[in-house]
Parts: sequence; C-alpha cells; structure tokens
Amino acid sequence: MRTTKKLMAAVLAVCMLASTSVVSGFAATTDSEPVSADIAADTTYTKACEAIDNEYAYTKRDLGATYSPDSTTFKVWAPTATEVSLNLYATGSDTEEGAEDIGTFPLEKLMDGEKWTGVWTTTVEGDLKNQYYTYTITAANTTGTKTTTKETQDVYSVATGVNGKRSMVCDLDSTDPEGWENDTHVLLDESTDSSVWELHVKDFSYDPASGVSEANRGKFMAFTELGTTLNGEGNISTCIDYLKELGVTTVQINPFYDFQSINEMGSDSQFNWGYDPQNYNVPEGSYSSNPYDGNVRIKECKSMIKALHDAGISVVMDVVYNHTYSNDSCFQSTVPNYYYRMTKTGLFSNGSGTGNECATERAMYRDYVIQSLLYWVNEYHVDGFRFDLMGIMDVETMNMAREALDAVDPRITTWGEGWAGGDSSHPTKTCTGEKFYPATQANAAKLSDRIALFNDAIRDGVKGGCMSISNQGFAQGAKTSAPDIRYGVRANSSGRNKWLASAPSQCVTYAACHDNATLYDQILGSTGLASYGVREATAVKMNKLGGAIIYASQGISFMLAGEEMCRSKDGDTNSYKSAATLNMIKWQNVVDYADVVSYYKGMMQIKANFSPLTCMDKSYQDAFTFNDTQRTYSNQVAYTISNNTEGEWSKLAVIFNSADTATDVTLADTSVTDWVVIANNESAGLDKLGEVTGSTFTVPAYSAVIAVDKASYETAGIKSDMGKVVVNYVYESDDEKLDDSVVLQGSIGTGYQTSPSAAIPDTYEISKVEGNVTGKFGETPAEVTYYYKDYVPESILNADFNGDGNVNVMDVTAMQKYFVGDIQLSDEKVAGLDLNYDDAANVADCTMLAKQIAGYRVAEGTVVVNHYYVDAEGNQQQLTASETIVGRVGSDYSTEDFKVVGYAADKDNYPAKASGKIPYGATLEVNYNYIESSLDINLHFKHNGSLTWAPTLWIWGSDLKGVDKGNYTPDDSAEWPGVAATDEDGDGWYEYNFTYRGAGTYNVIVSNKGSTQTIDYKGFVDNEMWVVIDDSKLATEEFLTFYTDNPETNPDAPIAKQITVGK
Repeated sequence: MRTTKKLMAAVLAVCMLASTSVVSGFAATTDSEPVSADIAADTTYTKACEAIDNEYAYTKRDLGATYSPDSTTFKVWAPTATEVSLNLYATGSDTEEGAEDIGTFPLEKLMDGEKWTGVWTTTVEGDLKNQYYTYTITAANTTGTKTTTKETQDVYSVATGVNGKRSMVCDLDSTDPEGWENDTHVLLDESTDSSVWELHVKDFSYDPASGVSEANRGKFMAFTELGTTLNGEGNISTCIDYLKELGVTTVQINPFYDFQSINEMGSDSQFNWGYDPQNYNVPEGSYSSNPYDGNVRIKECKSMIKALHDAGISVVMDVVYNHTYSNDSCFQSTVPNYYYRMTKTGLFSNGSGTGNECATERAMYRDYVIQSLLYWVNEYHVDGFRFDLMGIMDVETMNMAREALDAVDPRITTWGEGWAGGDSSHPTKTCTGEKFYPATQANAAKLSDRIALFNDAIRDGVKGGCMSISNQGFAQGAKTSAPDIRYGVRANSSGRNKWLASAPSQCVTYAACHDNATLYDQILGSTGLASYGVREATAVKMNKLGGAIIYASQGISFMLAGEEMCRSKDGDTNSYKSAATLNMIKWQNVVDYADVVSYYKGMMQIKANFSPLTCMDKSYQDAFTFNDTQRTYSNQVAYTISNNTEGEWSKLAVIFNSADTATDVTLADTSVTDWVVIANNESAGLDKLGEVTGSTFTVPAYSAVIAVDKASYETAGIKSDMGKVVVNYVYESDDEKLDDSVVLQGSIGTGYQTSPSAAIPDTYEISKVEGNVTGKFGETPAEVTYYYKDYVPESILNADFNGDGNVNVMDVTAMQKYFVGDIQLSDEKVAGLDLNYDDAANVADCTMLAKQIAGYRVAEGTVVVNHYYVDAEGNQQQLTASETIVGRVGSDYSTEDFKVVGYAADKDNYPAKASGKIPYGATLEVNYNYIESSLDINLHFKHNGSLTWAPTLWIWGSDLKGVDKGNYTPDDSAEWPGVAATDEDGDGWYEYNFTYRGAGTYNVIVSNKGSTQTIDYKGFVDNEMWVVIDDSKLATEEFLTFYTDNPETNPDAPIAKQITVGK
C-alpha cells in the first residue's frame, strides 16, 4: 500500500495547487462544421493525471494476456487500483450453452526493483486458449475523491466474446486464414495516387441484388466471394469484382473494430455506422458468422482484408480514438477519469458531441493509440487509417503515430477530420511538456504533411453547405462557390481558403462521405428536380460535374461508395442508425446509372495519367493558369495545367460550367491552339472525343470539358484499355433524339447492360431496340439504339366501334353516326366512347380519334392544380403556386390540398375531380378553395437521452410569399436566443404555445440557451407537434425529429411535413 499512498498524496497536492485558468480561445472552424471551443486549462484533473504519468507511465509491450500453451500471463495497468482479480469463464456470456465460471485469481503488483510499475499481474498455468476473462478492479479516480469496484474486459483485449464484455485468451496464429502468410500490404508510392471509395461492411453486400450468398450478406466474408454479379445473373459485376472494374485504388472502411451499439445476439437487420468504440483492437462481431466465438471474427476480418489485397486494393481503416461509446467503458473501469478529459467542474469534456472525449495527450492513452495502430498494421495488414474527429486529438500524438507507422512503411496512409464535434477541454501541455495543439485544420502546418485533412471547403463548394440538404453548391449553379472550387483544385495548398494545406498530400479532396447527404441526394434536395432516388437528367449532369471537379483536382481523391452511381439514402442526412435497407448500396444502380459509373471510371483514368494532379508536393503549384482570380464569383471555373513529366501530356485544359445553359469559354492561356477533347458532358477517359481549334470551348450546361494539347496527346500515345458502348434514344418517326446519348465503358471482356432512358416521359414507349442490350465490352465500340413511338391510350386501342376488328377512319364515322342518332351501339361500345377521358362522350372524342389516325400525338394530357383563398378585401388570391401534372392520357392522377397555418381546405367546396384520369385536349383544372382556420400552435419537446436542459426556442413565421414575418418567442421584439419551453407537469415534455398572426408557415431553432444550436427547421404548418431532441446527435445541428402525434403513445406517429410557400 505504500506506493498507492504515495500516489494519492501526490494527487492531493496537485489538487490544491492546480490552476483552472483558460489560456486559449477558439479552435479553427468552418462555416459547415460544428463551431467548437478549444479550451486549454490546467485543472485539478489534468494535474492529477500528470502526476500519474510522471510516476507510472509504462513502456513495455506486454500488457493484456500473453498466451502460450503452457501458461498465460495477464497484466493490467491500473495505478490507482487497490485490488485487482482475474475472472475466468468458459464462454463469452452467461446465456451460452456450457457457460461456467472457471475461477478467480488475485493479481499482484509488478515491481521494478523497489518501484511499483503501476501494473498488476498474474500467471495462470495450463492451456487457457479460447477461455474468456475479465478483471474485477477496485480503484480510486485520479483525484482520489471516489473509489469504485467494477468488473470489466481488458483494455488490451485482442479477442472477445459476444457483445465484447469478456475478453478471450487468443492464439492469434490460429486465426490466420488460408494463404495469410502470403498476404502483403497494398501500398501506393504516393498517397495522392489514391482513388478512395468509402464503404461500410454491411452497406457493401446487404442488398440481395449484390449476388452475395444470403449467409454472407452484410458480413466480412462477403468480400471473399468472387465473381458476384447483379442478381446472380452472370453479367454485371458487383462487390469485389465491381471495385476492380471501377478502378479505385483504395477502400476506406467505416469502423470495423468492436463497437457497442449493435446487439451481437440480435437480428442481422440491425445497423449502425460504428462510431461508438468498445474494444479498439477487436473486430466487430456482428460482421462475423459467429460472434460467440472470439476467433471467428478475427479470421473473417483478416479474410476480408486478404480478399481486397488479392484484388490489388489498399485497405484504410476508419478509427475513432477520440471517444468511446460511453463513459462506462473498460478504460473508465480500469483507471477512473484517467483516459478521459474532464472539465474544471468535474464533468466529462464532450468535444466529440457523444458525451466524452479521450485524452491523447496522456502518456498511456497516447501509447495505447500508437500501439493499436501498429497492431492493426502488423496483425491485420491494414494499409492506412482515417481518424474520426482528429481535431480532438493532439498534434504531438498524431505526429508520433506518423513516425511509428513510418518505421513500418512510410507509404502507410493517414488522414482525418481536422475538426471537433463540440467544446473540447484539455490541458495546456501534453505529457512530454510540449504545448498542446489540437490536430485541426488551423494547425495543419504543425502536422506532418503526410497526415491529410478532409477539405470541407471544396466539399461544400461542390454540393453546398453540408449542414442542410437545401444548400446549393457550384454543381447546382451557385456562383458564390466558385472560389472554393478554385482553391480546392490545388488542394487548398496554394492559398488559404478557410484553411491552408502544407501540400497536396495533406488534403483529402471530396464532395461527399458517410456523413450528411449523399452528393445526389443533396442535388435533389436543394433543387427539387425529382424525388430522392429518382433518375433525373439535370441532376445526373450535376453529379457528373461534381465527380469531374474532384478528379481534376490535386489531393487524395475520395468518394462515398456509390457516389459514382448516384447513390441515394432517400434524403437521410444522418443515417448512422437508419435501416440497413436504406443505407445499403443498391446494386441495380450500376445499370440504371451505368453512364455515370463510366464517367467516374474515365475521370479516374485522366487523373492517374497526369502527374500534376497526383503529385504530393507543391512542385506544380505554378503550373496552373486560371481564367479568373481565386475569389471571383462565376458559373465557370477554367484553368490549364502545364506538365513537364516525360511521356505524359504537356498541357491539360479544364473547364467547369455550372450555368443552366451552354457557355462559350475562352481560356486565359492561349499558348495552345489545337486541342483533343477527352471529357465532355457525356463521357470521360483517355480516348479522343473530338477536337477544338483555338482557345474557345463550348461547354454544355452543368458539365465539364477537359482537353489535351493535340501535339502531346498524339506523341504520348496514352490510350484507354476500355471498350465502349454508345446508347441512343430516338423517336422512330423522324430519328430525332429524345434524350442525350450515354456512353458506357468498361474493361474488355467484362459485361455491360443498357437500359431505357428514365428521362423520356411515359407518353412514349419503346417500339424496338437495335444492338445488343446486354453483352461484353469489346475492342470495337458498339452501339445500342432504343427507338420510341407515341403511347396510344387504351381507349383508342379499343375504339373499334364498327366491329371490323380494326381501328380506323370507319370508326370515326361510326361515332359520328351514333352521336346524330343514325345508328345504335351496344352498351359496351357506348361505355367506350369517352376516348379523351373527360367524362363525356361527344364530338371531341371523334376529333381525338381522327387525329390519332392522321398521325397526330394524342398521348399526352395535362392537369393543373390551383389553390385559392379570399383575402380581407374579398379578392381571390393564389395560396401557392399551381402544380402541373403531365402524363399519359388515361393514366391515374391524384391531388391533395395544401396546408398552411391560418387556412384549411373548404371541405364543403372540395374539387369534384381531386383524382381521376388524365384527359386529352383541354387542360383539366382542379381548384381547391380555402377558408380561415385555427392559428393556435402547441409544441412539445423532449430529450431521448439523459440530458434535461430546457430547450430555448426561436420561432418565426413565413408569410404566403415565403417572406419572414413575425416572431413568436414571444413577439416581434424578441431577442436571441428566444424563450425557454417549460415542463410544468414534470412529465419530461417541455411545452410552448403561441398564436400565429396572419397565414403561412412557421420555423424553429432550438438551442441550449444559445449554444448547441440546431439548423433552421423551416416550413411547419401543423397546429400541434411533438418534437424529440436526439441527445446523441447534438454535434450535427440536426438533432430534432418532429411528429404530429405523441411518439410515446403512438409508435407510428407521423413525421411532420415541411413545406415551401411562395416559390
């Protein structure tokens, strides 16, 4: 006990002497990332941990369970503990067959001469292979103010049982899959050669259309299935084979260490991203075929990595050393309050936004992180790491980790998020005495230039600010985003734009990742061009433009898995625990968006063959010539790049046009007058698509043009090894194109499958197809043409009124005779006389049939929906813009009333044709009329976690023109942050009621007295809502869910709709 008393005395001394002064202000932030305070302060808690580091930092590499067939030695670092015992079990949980408590063994202090090391140890004789164990630890917290006794798994676990609560004694050699001894790292000489595809283990293969066996879907072993094809049909490759054909060099896999949010005993349908660590050095059990056997997850994880290596693909592991799932972790149970940062008031610092943050500046956690990285590199052959919320970690630890990885191989990649998720409290110095610097974008210059940071500036520049799916970026036509694109083209390394990278190697260039909206969802959500997941021609062009920007820029190129096939998550901007069926990659998209997949393939080839775009350093920063200054707002970004690399193209011209019309752009660099186009609005790659003479290019709307100087294109001889299929969509009556042609490309001998155009309205239908709809890419380009004819309404097809078996002019005559009373028709024939679906049989139907027979189009009809109210002066006004429905004549349509506060549809004057069949001829108008309705609004708010702060509300209105009008917290004289809701009955629901003025919608911001603020939630119309505050999402700014009924009493409570008025 002497050494423990010595430690406690030192702790108490620093408790009395500690200062709590704050010595630094705010960390660097961006417009899009959560604003977080970097609070450097030396407190009671930091001083106590410094004392522990100084006295008991342990540097040997033998913590955990060291196994041999003869005995196993257990060592646990617990310098504040007074008692530690080992518990052995036959199984990983008490619910399994054969569960048995094998025994309990006391641990003793490990001494180094007369000095205690802070380590407890015991050796158990015999072969303990595959037995499970925990420690029971009685320990004081770092300041000696509280003692706890906890049973916990080993901090240094390498194997666990089901759900990770018991560690397992493991013979790691026995977990190697067949051929593991021949597996080697797949590393790139330069990190900027990377084309990264970010995936999730379950997303990758959960779709039944993936062709993966049912048993392996969503599992590690899905990666080992070779030759998988779409729906198992044998033509279109999926999974591993698809990745090889796509041409990515690297996969970044969302966390596949053991995380806590999934019940490994539960259903395979459970889903979580995995950013909730439980056991850092153990693979996740739910991805294995048997989570109960600690060996299986290890072997199958290695099998996944080997399969990717066999495909020539590098594996980057997403790691989350900045926080754990909860404060009730093995770290906290072993050395209470040591591994976590604490505020000066004794609360867990929450820079992660998840309730805690880990203290990388402390000697033993720093060492743990570095050794964990090395463990994954050496034991699992991982090739690189992505650091979640790296801004919570300190610069010194990150640089030390980089040095440790360099000792293995300097080509191992490292990148991370250069921001935090909330206010981070940390000491002023690290355990070495050096000043603490957070590993943020602001401190990029202090980090190794081979620790890259995600460039959120170009991300938001491409698609719009990520904190709202309604934000538009350059791809959707936002001129103000052009500066983000220009700076991002040189990887933010040639001028500060929110932050400055030391070199291209320090920048991850991307448009989307697992966080926030997918690129395609953001395009649709911000433009309203179509519903989520629907192919829309202009949105597809914008997606291609986004891809062109990323791959025509310097830095480490990165995309979310499926971005190249217009992946959608139905607008879900935070799908971390949404259904697996929503998150999964929908492999049918490989066919439905084959042209976009092909475009991305081509862009990756362009970048890979042009050294100025793949260089790690700034040697080419002056090789760029831009048309405009970096800060110019414009729908066009144009530049040329000069290249002196032998055997490559000498000059590349790149033009992005995000205007909604084609634009002529003249390059500022006029040194070249003959160009070969290698990328346009339809295709991208290494092949010649056309030539341009002079310096002026016509760039179609929402597209890119990339060209190479003709002389070097011809001398370099860089050619594509891919085959091509051109798909045309033609109106057969005049051979005019109904939609742009698409170009598919793929490796010779691999399969292709074409599909009809989703952009051609259903008033046309396919009449024939020339060429092979499916087949294999060959040396010679192939062509497939879909021919379309006019849709013929069902009523016309059945218009044989004279009974001769044909529909022709004689039937027009029969109709005319019937209408004038010259002939009689059967009841069946009479019922079919309403050819134009206007609910009347008359001469207009004769006219329609005559037009059809004469060759005129009668396929299309129109319905217009209007919404009217009467204002105070008695004048009829439009409540919102009319809606026009265009579709096949005779097809069903349906409409619904429009909802705003203050007006409701007059049920006594409801339109007779609110639904029906689309007519031919005159436009059908559906008119809704509105009367005044209740203006009283009742709101209820409740936390879904342990937090209890009263939501502060800022609520304002938007009138029928969409203009902000009126504040309700409490009135127009309100001052930010508004008023607090109250829980007067103590049921946990905070209430706020107000009376609306005028008519329109209302908008809500919720905060905690002005901090932890939400986005602007806009467009509500319901008179009563129940709002759930998701305590786990506070860092995202989108942590509210709005219901129109109480979700506690109604599990199926509908989500409140948000509408837009005045547009």
